[in-house]
Amino acid sequence: MKKVGSLLYSIFRNLGIEDKIKLSSMQEEWHNLFTEPLSLHIYPVDMKDGELIINVDSPAWLGQLKFFKQDIIKKLHAYNINSVKFKHGRVYQKKTRNPESYSELRAKKSKPISDSDLEWIDQTISNIQDTDLKESIKKTIEKSLR
Repeated sequence: MKKVGSLLYSIFRNLGIEDKIKLSSMQEEWHNLFTEPLSLHIYPVDMKDGELIINVDSPAWLGQLKFFKQDIIKKLHAYNINSVKFKHGRVYQKKTRNPESYSELRAKKSKPISDSDLEWIDQTISNIQDTDLKESIKKTIEKSLR
């Protein structure tokens, strides 16, 4: 009796989607496989017969990656990668894992609301009776002013 995994592997290979499935899995794990700053500047975009095509976001990084080529291949051994090619292209970034750091980053980028704007907001929402709605509108106006 054959195991399900070997049957699926055979089906995927026969359908010609084995590499696409491996690539998708690799893309999901990319930011765990490679740490920052490297993971922020490279991203796998295609794979065929053990060769991985990696997009690189800048010519400077493109030039530097030739020194890391063998290390990258070793790190991707579990995906049966035996060669990599780098090309200049779009790099997909994973959203920040820690929501608090994302909020802190947004707070640093936003401008403060002036006292006159705060007064205007209070006057604008003063006739609204529903407290939840009132608070929601207030936050929305503040956000748009920032």
